[in-house]
Amino acid sequence: MYDQLDFQDPSAPLIRSRLPVTILTGFLGSGKSTFLNSLFKDPNFQKILVIVNEFGEIGLDHLLIERPEENIVLLEGGCLCCEVRGDLVQTLSDIHERRSGGSLAEFDRIIVETTGLSNPVPIIQSILCDINLTPHYEFGKVITIVDSREIESQVEKYVEAIQQVAVADVLLVSKMDIPDHSSMENLEAILRPINPGSPMIDLQDNSNQLSMSDFLHAGARAENEAFMRWLDKGEDFILANQNASLQDTSERVALHPIKSHGISLFSESKRVHTFSLRREGAITGNSFVIWLNLLATMKGENILRLKAILNIEGKPIALHGTHTIIHEPIEITKWPSADHASRFVVITNGPLQKQFERSLELLDFNVQHHEKVELIDPESYQKFLKLAESFSHI
Repeated sequence: MYDQLDFQDPSAPLIRSRLPVTILTGFLGSGKSTFLNSLFKDPNFQKILVIVNEFGEIGLDHLLIERPEENIVLLEGGCLCCEVRGDLVQTLSDIHERRSGGSLAEFDRIIVETTGLSNPVPIIQSILCDINLTPHYEFGKVITIVDSREIESQVEKYVEAIQQVAVADVLLVSKMDIPDHSSMENLEAILRPINPGSPMIDLQDNSNQLSMSDFLHAGARAENEAFMRWLDKGEDFILANQNASLQDTSERVALHPIKSHGISLFSESKRVHTFSLRREGAITGNSFVIWLNLLATMKGENILRLKAILNIEGKPIALHGTHTIIHEPIEITKWPSADHASRFVVITNGPLQKQFERSLELLDFNVQHHEKVELIDPESYQKFLKLAESFSHI
């Protein structure tokens, strides 16, 4: 559907003024070090610096990576995303200084290999938000290695495994050559409710290999086309597998028609909910900014992943968020099709679908500017209060 997207400056070359930082994650024993070793054998990845996170007092995983010691930065003593998160910021700052001073061999990308027990989100937040890092580094991709034999039990027991799958830009399935592995069909059923849109690749299937060079070095146009493919696949998956559908109320129809579908991963615990929403009508810029701040502040911890294309005063805006981290919205030069509805695919920890729907109904109030004073009319103020209230209910 989106093969002919027209994004801003589609022919412009990819010029990187900041170093991209890729996160490699996956649960314990999934095969991250094995994947890194295979990556280092590719001529396209001879200029990578790896930061290896380890858990415990003595680091061991770096010994499994076949790479010269001067190209390995080892963080020991804790989980990179929590106890030694500050060390990551300091390490990246030191790397920049050493690289600028010429004391490090030249490299064009950094890969952070997380411990198998980590939540990658705080690492993403550091790269995107830390004022000491943002001038020098840009957030790249998240690669998640999935153990085909263990992932089903891991996502049932550990929230970290769910988070690692949810934020992935690509899911690389390992150990498909070992007996008793899950089939790709079974893995689809397990993982798609957590991440319905990212490519899922069998690492042992040479006929279906993802070009990691193309994946990691993709230009702006390819990135945005991948974004729309993710959104399309997510909507299609949810529609095909829905097990919960809410009827429109007369109040909702009177405001803005919203079509919704949803599925849940664990019917007993109700931990992971995945739903898609479509909202007709334009959203005002003011209400969008307020809605985004309220969502991130009040419900961000429950948002595993959010992707959307929104109709903001008639313009198509691409939005991507993870927990409280909202990537900078991107304006698309023109709508990719005749469909101008706002479209959302949301993965949440806990049932937030009703709240999310209600909040979208209220995104039409406006704030007027008069002599540098922001004024909001009484009707719009009441809608703002209802919007804030919609996020406060369980």
